[in-house]
Amino acid sequence: MQIVFETHSLSEDNENGIASGWNHSRLSARGRVLAAELGRRRCKDGIQVVFFI
Repeated sequence: MQIVFETHSLSEDNENGIASGWNHSRLSARGRVLAAELGRRRCKDGIQVVFFI
């Protein structure tokens, strides 16, 4: 088994200098682009399960 960690993308709070901690914050426009790039980059890696918090 291989475990891979990826950092989260940019949220609206991140871009506004707000430390949102455990509170939900939407991905910013740039964050959505980065998340899509991550998906394209990892799509053929054979990942079977994704967990997020």
